Amino acid sequence: MDKLNIALIQINPTLGNFDYNLNKVLEVWRQVDGHSHIVIFPEFALSGFFPADLFFETDFLVNLKQTIQRLVKASENFNSTIIIGTPYFDRGLFNSALIVKKGTILAGYHKRCLDEAFNEVRYFQPGVKPLVINFNTFKIGVSIGWDCWKENGWFHFYNQMDVDLLINLGVFPYYQGSFKEREKVCQVLAQRFNAYVACVNLIGGQERWVFDGRSFVVDPYEETVTLLSGFEEDFCILSIDYDTILRKKLSNVQLKKEEPCEYCFFDEVFLEDRRRPLSFKGKIEAKFSEEEEVYKALVLALRDYVEKSGFKKVVLGLSGGIDSSLVACIAVDALGQDRVVGVFMPSPFTSKESKEDAMQLAQNLGIEFLEYPIDEVFETFRKILGYPEFDVADENLQARLRANILFYLSNKKGYLVLCTSNKSEAAVGYGTLYGDIAGGFAPIVDVYKTMVYRLAKYRNSLKPDIPERVLLKVPSAELRPGQTDYEVLPTYEILDQILELYLEKKASVNSIIEKGFEKSVVEKVLSMVKKAEFKRKQAPFGPKVTKTSMVADRIYPVF
Repeated sequence: MDKLNIALIQINPTLGNFDYNLNKVLEVWRQVDGHSHIVIFPEFALSGFFPADLFFETDFLVNLKQTIQRLVKASENFNSTIIIGTPYFDRGLFNSALIVKKGTILAGYHKRCLDEAFNEVRYFQPGVKPLVINFNTFKIGVSIGWDCWKENGWFHFYNQMDVDLLINLGVFPYYQGSFKEREKVCQVLAQRFNAYVACVNLIGGQERWVFDGRSFVVDPYEETVTLLSGFEEDFCILSIDYDTILRKKLSNVQLKKEEPCEYCFFDEVFLEDRRRPLSFKGKIEAKFSEEEEVYKALVLALRDYVEKSGFKKVVLGLSGGIDSSLVACIAVDALGQDRVVGVFMPSPFTSKESKEDAMQLAQNLGIEFLEYPIDEVFETFRKILGYPEFDVADENLQARLRANILFYLSNKKGYLVLCTSNKSEAAVGYGTLYGDIAGGFAPIVDVYKTMVYRLAKYRNSLKPDIPERVLLKVPSAELRPGQTDYEVLPTYEILDQILELYLEKKASVNSIIEKGFEKSVVEKVLSMVKKAEFKRKQAPFGPKVTKTSMVADRIYPVF
């Protein structure tokens, strides 16, 4: 019986830290080398994601080249073959998968379908040839990203070549539902190829992006037979039995409808490894609920942004409201209670209940709690400026005074200021520029308000740190007596449904109205979305967790 042992390894590299990334690769490789024939690392494993215009810096490219050379040299001490994703210069810069064994680069597969989301065409040349690895009796295809799915990719070629295993390296950005989409694509490929499909994905956060890992293998019968952990580094070994592939190919009576690609140019590698290591069944990690999945993504994104940027602590304003309460929980879970500072900044309009809730939250979380009232400085500003009437300018002044305090602490202590604005507010511009939407990082900027409540309830199910009253009270910025969000906005249940139809599903105004929403409400909401573009362009970024992030995917002019 012919058997192929593959090791799937998902790591969290740091952009530009070549020593760290290489050491991480070699460390895990050593752990699986004795029982693996092929060891697979994800796209951008050596460089970290995403270098962007660092590709225009000579020092970066030289360091990258030297790191690849060190990897090749180190491979002399390993028995298995490594397939690893990295930018690679080969008479041009490519996004590549290098096949390395015993001190030699046997081949380099270059990504064909460059990703528009990362503007890869600005930096890379597209690959022009597929790659086939002949390993003992197995025929293996190699791809990166969506190279076997898009029309100009290699689907037809690998289908005609009748591959037994398709290896896919990826940096697939997380958003709600992205894993199911990725898994479905690979199931379709496995069914069409009558082959195994192994998809190895990066994990980690980088600016607007978070990668969930969840590397997996689908067998020829479309069953997911291996699934690695989500949002954390992980690896495992899976033994692929050639008899399983052969039985499926023989049972498939559907004839190939396409003529063989007789004149197609492709690279081919012949490998042989007669070691007979133990058999491994891989593993299947548990899947997440929607709330758990989103929460883990936010924690990972914040942790990596803080750690990779070198901040010691984070600071945020605690208002006693749901948004700041959730962000505080995310920060504690990402960094630990000793690295989170909460600041309560009451104005003349702040309720006693808000102070109680903010203090209770801080106590439950065990974080440092500071209180700086803004009453006096607020009245001083108004007196100096000399406008007796109270209006929206005075409301915004309170928000901007609070932002000044947070950034003062940031400058004094070297803290990162966390913005607590959510996607619903960012979409319609319900926030003060340089005030409550100011910050260095915005953990929930792509989280709808209704999901904020769901995440808060999920977090409380783990440990009830958020006071119950925070979950029940009517949302308010408390910038004047009796103020509530619903004076300006429809209920968040209605607002979020309209926003999701417009932003995620690209629905027209009329089609949204036809679903039963009031015409005046729909027109008002969408008008607010357009008018708020100038605010979003000046607001801090945060991680993408929905399919259409307003900070990662939406490119609109200022209206």
